Amino acid sequence: MKIRSDLMKLAKSMHTWVGVSAGILLFICFFAGGLSMFQHQISQWSTPQQQVLPAIQPEQYSQLIQQVQEKYPATRQSFLLNIHSLEHQYAPLIWKESEHRQGFNLAQQTWLASLDSQGQLMTQQVNLSKAGWLIEQLHETAGIPGMVGRHGLGVYVMGVVAILYFLALMTGLILLLPTLVKDYFAVRPGKNKKRFWLDTHNVVGITSLPFHIIICISVIVFAFHDFFYDSINQLAMKGKPAFNRPKQEQPHFPSTTLDIQQILLKTQKVAPEYTVDYIEFSNLDQPQKAAARIALYSSDQMLRGASNDFVRMNPYHIEKINYSGISTQTDAGNTLVNAMFSLHFGSYGGDVVRWIYFIFGIGGAFLFYSGNILWIESRAKKQKFAHDPIPVQRKDVTFFANLTIGMCLGCIFAITGTLLISCWFYSVVHITSINHFFLYSYYAFFLLCTAYTFMVGYAKALPHLLAAISVSLVLMPITSFIISSTNIWLNVLALCTAFMFFRFYQQAQDRAHAAPIGSLWAK
Repeated sequence: MKIRSDLMKLAKSMHTWVGVSAGILLFICFFAGGLSMFQHQISQWSTPQQQVLPAIQPEQYSQLIQQVQEKYPATRQSFLLNIHSLEHQYAPLIWKESEHRQGFNLAQQTWLASLDSQGQLMTQQVNLSKAGWLIEQLHETAGIPGMVGRHGLGVYVMGVVAILYFLALMTGLILLLPTLVKDYFAVRPGKNKKRFWLDTHNVVGITSLPFHIIICISVIVFAFHDFFYDSINQLAMKGKPAFNRPKQEQPHFPSTTLDIQQILLKTQKVAPEYTVDYIEFSNLDQPQKAAARIALYSSDQMLRGASNDFVRMNPYHIEKINYSGISTQTDAGNTLVNAMFSLHFGSYGGDVVRWIYFIFGIGGAFLFYSGNILWIESRAKKQKFAHDPIPVQRKDVTFFANLTIGMCLGCIFAITGTLLISCWFYSVVHITSINHFFLYSYYAFFLLCTAYTFMVGYAKALPHLLAAISVSLVLMPITSFIISSTNIWLNVLALCTAFMFFRFYQQAQDRAHAAPIGSLWAK
C-alpha cells in the first residue's frame, strides 16, 4: 500500500511528538491498569491477618445481623453484608460509624463483625488496607493529585492525554501500513538496538491496536461524560431532565425485620445467571427509603462495573426489585453502555479475560516506554571514528532520558516497594493508617527514584533501578511467607517477574560496559 510522502512525514512527526508528550503518563496508567485487574487480590495480599475475621455459614447471617444491631446502633441504618466478595474479604459484616461520600477517606476506621465457633459476636475497628484500590486510583489519575469537583484532576488530564493517545495510534497505523505485511512479526535482535526496539514497538502496537482503541475512546468518555450529558441536556432538552421518574407507590411494610434468605432467594429468581457477592444496606431506619444494593457476578455477562452488576430493592418490600442494571434484564441502549464499561474494565469472561487484559496492560506500558526510548535513541550522537572528538549528548535528550528512566522505573519500584514496606511497617510498627503510609510512601519512592536518576544520570541509574525492582519482587513472597500465606499464585508471579527484571539488569550492565565513551548508554 502506497501513501504520499508528505502525509507519511506529517504522520511521523505527529506520532513522534504526540507519543512522547503523553508517553510517561500513559506508561503509569497502563502499568497500574494491568495490576488493577487483580486489585482485590493485591489488597488481600497486603491485608494483615489481624484485619481478617472468619467466614460464617449462610444460615448464620440473620443471627450475626441481630447481634450487631443490638450492640451497635449505626448498623440499624446501614452496613455491608459480604457473601463471598474478594473486594470485601475482611469479614462477613462491615460498617462505618460515619459516611464519607466525597472521594475516599484514607483515615476511615471501619468496623468488622463475625461469629466465632461458639456463635459469639466478634468485632474490631481497623483502618482497612486498600492497596488494590489505591493502585486503581493510580491507574485513573496517573498519580496526579488534586480534585476538580467530584473527580480527580488526573482523570481530566488523562482525558486530554487520551485524545493525544488516539492521534498517536492513528498516525502510527499510517506509518506501518506500507510495510505492514512484510514487517509485522519481523523482530530483528542484534547489535542494532534501535532496530530491535522499533520492531518490538511495532509488533506490540499493531497486535494490541483494537484493545488500545477501546481503552482510548472509553477513557475520553469517562473523563468528560458529565460535559457530554450536560451539553446534550442543554441542546436537546433545553435544561429539562431527560427522564421523569415515575411517581413511586408507598408500599405497606408488614415487618421491618431483614430476611436475608428471602432477599437471596428473590435475587436468584430474578437473576439466576448470577451469584451474589455482597449486599449494601442503607436507610434501614426509614422503611420508605430503605435500600439494598445487591452486587452480582457472572463470568458469562458483560458487567457494567469493574467487578459486578447490581440490582436494587427495598429490603422490607422485596417483591419489587429494580433489575435494570443487569445485562440479562436491560434494553439495547443500556446494553451498549454496559458493553463500553465492560470492555474497558475487562469485567467479562472471568479470569481468562483478566489475564489477557493484564498482559495487554503491561504490554501497553512497554509500548509507551519503548516509544520514548526510540525518541532518545534516534537523537543520540555517536562517535563514527576513533580520531573523532568524544560526542556530547544534547541536553534535551539527556533530560528526557532521565525523565523516562526515572519516572517509568520509579513507578514500578514505588508500587512494589510500597507494597512490601507497608506490610512490614504495619506488622512491626503498628501504624495507625496503613493507607496513608501506602500513599505517601508511593510518592516518596517515586520522587526519590526520579531525583536519583537526574543526580547520577540515566545510564547509571538504569541498572540500579532494575536491580532494586528485582530485589523488591524477590522479597514479596518472602514477606508473604513470614507474615501470611495467602495468594500463592501472586507470590509465584512476583518471583518470576523478579528473575525477568534481574535479566534486564544484567543486560543493562553488559550494555553499559560495552558502550563506547560518550555514547548514549555509557556510564
